[in-house]
Formats: sequence, C-alpha cells, structure tokens
Amino acid sequence: MEPRSDRQEMALLAILIACGEKAIEAFQASDNPVDSDFLAELQRVIERSRDELVALRQANPEPS
Repeated sequence: MEPRSDRQEMALLAILIACGEKAIEAFQASDNPVDSDFLAELQRVIERSRDELVALRQANPEPS
C-alpha cells in the first residue's frame, strides 16, 4: 500500500472537518440531550484537523 499524497491528506482532512461540523450542527438542532464531553472532544478534533490542513496547505501551496 502506497502512502497517501499530501493532496489526498488535505481532501481527507476537509471531509473530516465538514463531517464534524455537520454532526455538531445536528446535535445542537436536536431536542435530544447530548454528551457535552463528546461535543468538546469533537470540537477539538475539528480544530486539530483545521490546524493540520493549514500546515499542509502552507507546505504545498497551489501553483498560480
């Protein structure tokens, strides 16, 4: 199995961020109680993923 390219890594991070954000939106919109620790951890995952995505984009700028 070949290692993922930076482009693939960026795509996976973007998907992870979007899924996490939508999950938080759904939890907040529902009338069901949500575990606050779970939401906090999900938010941390999103923030770490954003940081990694920014770092990858800075290391691999898009050609102009």
